Amino acid sequence: MNDKDKEIAILMATYNGEKFLAEQIDSLLQQTYQVWHLYIHDDGSKDNTVSIIKDYITSYPDKITLLEYETQGGACMNFLSLLERVEAPYYMFCDQDDVWLPDKIELSMQAMETFRQRHIQCPIIIFTDMFVVDENLSIIHNSYWKYSKIYPQYIRSFNDCAATAAVSGCTMLFNHQAKECCAPAGPKVFMHDCWVCICTLKKNGILHYIEKPLNYYRQHGGNCMGAGENTSKMGLYYRITHIRSRYIRNKAQLSMLNLLGYGSVFKYILYKIKYQQRIKSGRY
Repeated sequence: MNDKDKEIAILMATYNGEKFLAEQIDSLLQQTYQVWHLYIHDDGSKDNTVSIIKDYITSYPDKITLLEYETQGGACMNFLSLLERVEAPYYMFCDQDDVWLPDKIELSMQAMETFRQRHIQCPIIIFTDMFVVDENLSIIHNSYWKYSKIYPQYIRSFNDCAATAAVSGCTMLFNHQAKECCAPAGPKVFMHDCWVCICTLKKNGILHYIEKPLNYYRQHGGNCMGAGENTSKMGLYYRITHIRSRYIRNKAQLSMLNLLGYGSVFKYILYKIKYQQRIKSGRY
């Protein structure tokens, strides 16, 4: 393949991200794989986010583009609006406040190429683990999956998608075929990464994980989505008071799945139970 066939569109949705944005962009510029272009849409920042972006564009006009169009009202639709407007062979979502390890793109592309050769024209998503860190990049946990009790090896089909939102957008690399699987997003789509995954699995695409942390997932007061609930540290009172929020989240997840014809509440609960059984038995 020539470089044009290997180019990755890195999609970054920003909003009031001035505190950590430069550190994230610098980590992209330091990647060992350099066949990429960064596309950014800002969702109406009130701070210096846009000024920082424009300064980088001045220095790296061939690597970074700011797309200016109407605000989208949140991270999910902001990311999906970028995906709608950008055409490339491959795509990655990029949070404004993380830091990518230097070989993140290279290792993801190596895995992508392996599957692409075996499965021509198949929708493919590659994703990885992450380090969970505080705002100063001090490590809280060496594995986001273990910290949040996520087991990606048990999510292989569209029916399995009830179990968990196992794939974090900031770890994903996916091909154009996976993008083409995505149905138009409506108001019931509340997670851009989950939407791309369930649409891909609905079309019998491939979901492959790299069991290695390849970015620092920064936790701070301004996170849109954090590292989730570490249930091992929850007391009984905490669990009880969060029943309602879990119910709302599960209801929203099922509504989104049903946009693609997932099925009944009974099926949703059944596959959640099967997911837990797979974890206990240690096999799919």
